[in-house]
Amino acid sequence: MVAHELDVSSRSGLLLGAFYTGVSFQPGLLSRATRDQAIISGVAAATGYGWGVTAHSLLSGISRKIAHSDEDVEPGPIIGTAVDLIAAVGGAAAVKALPAREHDSTKRSLLRLGAMGLSAAGASGLGGHLLQTRSGHKGSGTLTLVAALGTAAAAYALTKPEQARAGALDTPDGKPHEDVAREINMPQAVGSSLAVTALLMVIAKGESALSGAASRGAARILGGDPDDHRTLGRLVSTAITAGVGWGAVTGVSALLAKGGEGNEPAHAVPPQIEEITGGPGSLSSWADQSRESRRWLSMVLTPEEIENVMGGTAQQPIRVYGSLKAADSPQARAELLLAEIDRTKALERSVFVLFSPTGSGYVNYVASETLEYLTHGDCASACIQYSVLPSALSLTKVPYATSQTRIVLNGIMQRLMAMPKAKRPKFYMFGESLGSQVSEEVFRGQGLTGPEGVGLDAAVWIGTPAATVWRDEIWGTRTVTEVPEVGPGSAYLPRAIRDWRNLPAEDKKQVKFLLLQNGDDPIPKFGAKVLWQQPSWLGPDETRPPGSPRGTKWLPVVTFFATFIDMQNALVPTPGTFQEGGHDYRREIPEAIKSIFGFKPSAKAMASVQKALRDRELEWEVRRDWMAAEAKPAVDRAKAEAKVEAHVTEWTGHEVDAAEVARIAEGN
Repeated sequence: MVAHELDVSSRSGLLLGAFYTGVSFQPGLLSRATRDQAIISGVAAATGYGWGVTAHSLLSGISRKIAHSDEDVEPGPIIGTAVDLIAAVGGAAAVKALPAREHDSTKRSLLRLGAMGLSAAGASGLGGHLLQTRSGHKGSGTLTLVAALGTAAAAYALTKPEQARAGALDTPDGKPHEDVAREINMPQAVGSSLAVTALLMVIAKGESALSGAASRGAARILGGDPDDHRTLGRLVSTAITAGVGWGAVTGVSALLAKGGEGNEPAHAVPPQIEEITGGPGSLSSWADQSRESRRWLSMVLTPEEIENVMGGTAQQPIRVYGSLKAADSPQARAELLLAEIDRTKALERSVFVLFSPTGSGYVNYVASETLEYLTHGDCASACIQYSVLPSALSLTKVPYATSQTRIVLNGIMQRLMAMPKAKRPKFYMFGESLGSQVSEEVFRGQGLTGPEGVGLDAAVWIGTPAATVWRDEIWGTRTVTEVPEVGPGSAYLPRAIRDWRNLPAEDKKQVKFLLLQNGDDPIPKFGAKVLWQQPSWLGPDETRPPGSPRGTKWLPVVTFFATFIDMQNALVPTPGTFQEGGHDYRREIPEAIKSIFGFKPSAKAMASVQKALRDRELEWEVRRDWMAAEAKPAVDRAKAEAKVEAHVTEWTGHEVDAAEVARIAEGN
């Protein structure tokens, strides 16, 4: 076999990669842009190609063994074709005998995955054998390319694009609840797919050469013929590719870490408020704060701001934060936060809330400000940080963060138990995204006795990640095909916000622990299992939960990466405009906090709070961007200012100039 010429396995991988490219156009949870689709198509092509060449090389090895086992049988395409046919038919039969089910065991899922892979390798191998008959003939390369493009086109047709729809379109009013509704430019997308297919042919030749070299090296070391080690060669080339990818992820993580620790002109000056970490008398300096902790601490409401919205008199709310940089260990960081709680007398307020931040350290401003408005400032908020990276790159920090949060909870419990019961504050918890997982996993293995046992009066968790074990424990064996009832105990786990909204008022009164999620939010659906197991939210179309895509079929690896792309698109909020969809919960948070934490403002007061929340969000976002633009060198300042003006025009829906931008930034 010539190393640089495509063999049957390479052609098999090319066809399977083309099939995956075509079927990758099926919709996901959220809308996609052309670039998103190009990335997904690339991953799909690489996945199909990688599996095709690796799995089919095993089938080819079996064919060679059979051919060599009988001296009267010459190795040839007949035996290889027969083996591929058996694999294709046998794998398909096994898949039918092992249909995907909710709560499937790992063993059963892996058996089904193996059957799918075997069938795919066999089917693509049959096509590879057909193309191989023209190998070396004039026009064989063109024929291979045409076959690959035809396979991609047929696979795209199978997605039934005229019927399928993204999860974001599964709404009662039929309108997508996304801040940014993306559209795929089909000519560009098709062009990208053609480029991906052509690139696959180039990669196929390179991979064939690389795996051939590895096979010959293995033969020299282990003995035997290079073809005996072809599968090992395929694995070596795959490992090299994975290593390059991991290096890229590591580099991106390092860059993002610097951004998470960066300073912003709008939050450079520490607040001159004693009740705030970083202010006068604080045990933690402003220099030790991260980007997100500076934002949260400096954005605290003042009594005057609360009075302007709520009327009456107000106190200065307390906000304390244990930043990652402020201490070298979880124990020291927790002790520092507890010391700040003691210094500010946070537990002497009527309401105390422990916030669990996202991976970057972000605390939801809407939740914090809602709390401060509805309590007239008679509240204290505490938060401890565990990472400065986005949640998707902080997944390995969960055990570390959970242990740290447990230390803080123990310290709070000790202090509350030492207080007379009548003087203890209402104790609540709020977690978002990875912060929800961190704070929920504190109660892992304890069910509802966990949060009740630490004295929590109530909690709101939004966008809980799929990997959260505690949520799975209290969800139990229920099905996503039915609207859940309240329970166990006073917990409620809606499949989508519409389940919560439609819950009867009497049932809502029972709920103390709310695990809220949007139906099209990829965070509660994305997890390692999606790589190799069909998730429950991709069951039969007619029984899928709200917010799931319709017409989409699960594909190993590809669905995982498509959902990962959805995660990157899940939160692109328009400042000052609260939408529902993806990982955005700003519209629902105020009402959820009011209901679960037991506040009873008038309808007029709540309307004032809602308006104030939107006005403040726009004001702060414009202030950050405008001050950053003003801090640019003179040569770059005009361009930066124009960019901010364009953004504010888009956000507000009307043309603005520099004077109006400055006015908004100043809160006027």
